[in-house]
Amino acid sequence: MKKIFVAAAVLCAAALCAHGGNVSVYNLGGFKFYALNNNTGAIPENLIASKIPFKKMRGWNENALNYFLLDTGKIKILFDAGTSAANGGKVVERLKEAGFTPTDINIVCLTHMHGDHIGGMLDAEDKKVFPHARVMIALEEARYFEESGNAQAAAVLKEYEENITKVPQIAEITPGVTSVPLFGHTPGHTGYMIDAGGKKLLVWGDLVHFLGQFKNPDLYLSYDTNPAAATEMRKTILRRAAAEGFYVAGMHVVKPGAGSVAESGAQGLSFTFIPGIK
Repeated sequence: MKKIFVAAAVLCAAALCAHGGNVSVYNLGGFKFYALNNNTGAIPENLIASKIPFKKMRGWNENALNYFLLDTGKIKILFDAGTSAANGGKVVERLKEAGFTPTDINIVCLTHMHGDHIGGMLDAEDKKVFPHARVMIALEEARYFEESGNAQAAAVLKEYEENITKVPQIAEITPGVTSVPLFGHTPGHTGYMIDAGGKKLLVWGDLVHFLGQFKNPDLYLSYDTNPAAATEMRKTILRRAAAEGFYVAGMHVVKPGAGSVAESGAQGLSFTFIPGIK
């Protein structure tokens, strides 16, 4: 029993995982990384568009809605903003639980412009939730959604017009944070690699939508704009994360949403998600 208490104490010291279970805080080099969980859920099986057989292990379709905050000590960067408050979005509440307000946010890095990632950018009157933030969107993503006719994306692009930077592929956002093209889920789907004094973490957006995609990365959802490209990108990044040892954080990865990846079967074909950052 004593060993269990000691292990738990060490884990909490590393993760600082308090705040009512919705906020987990990790030391990432000299930075603080906050995993903010909006809610947990499960993917309905009818959204799986890939027609390949797979074994449905317990919890295979579990997922979540997350967003993440990086505090470098000088600036605070929010990665995605979740869905709108009218649709259950809680980004303002989760920031408050973590000790921040929307006005503290200096940069918002959007992985893509689906509603469950940009809805929290606007309040009920379609005004800015993050009035002081520069907003980073991949050039390809902005171009696609400018032409898409998507009303929510149009509202965000209009309201934040003066704040938006359309970033090229592999661009430095700020020292220690670089954009990474992860195209496939959407035409400009983008991740952000954080390099904090030797510790690396990739915020990968919607590379993985539910737990079963770690074990079966060939599974894909009807939401993918280019399923073949999204699937190949998922397998590539999972292999890299397992081989190189960088941490990952995903907007739909089960709580806490951040952790590491390990191979669990035939080389490069099956993986396991290991929650938490040490």
